[in-house]
Amino acid sequence: MPMPHINEAPKHSDKLVHIFTYVVFTILWFVFFYILQPKTNDFKQSLIKSCGLAIVYGIIIEVLQALVTSSRSADFQDFLANLAGTFTAVLVIYAFKKHFLKVKSKF
Repeated sequence: MPMPHINEAPKHSDKLVHIFTYVVFTILWFVFFYILQPKTNDFKQSLIKSCGLAIVYGIIIEVLQALVTSSRSADFQDFLANLAGTFTAVLVIYAFKKHFLKVKSKF
């Protein structure tokens, strides 16, 4: 039985996945550093930590893809999409800053 034809995804659509993933990834790290750490009260410091972690992780993953795997390769555009996701997360976090401050006050 022949396999059905599957249309290819639009070119660079994987970059949207990278952006979305890094938005979620960065926000989750921010929640961990700011909300879930009982001794942390510095909003900006928590944001810097979460962004730094996301950026360093993105660099490490791209380097490892170039050095360790034979089926994958590093892609600078992936890294740029990761950065775009991280910076989009910063905008989202600042947009909801009052909400984060309110939630933090309950912990």
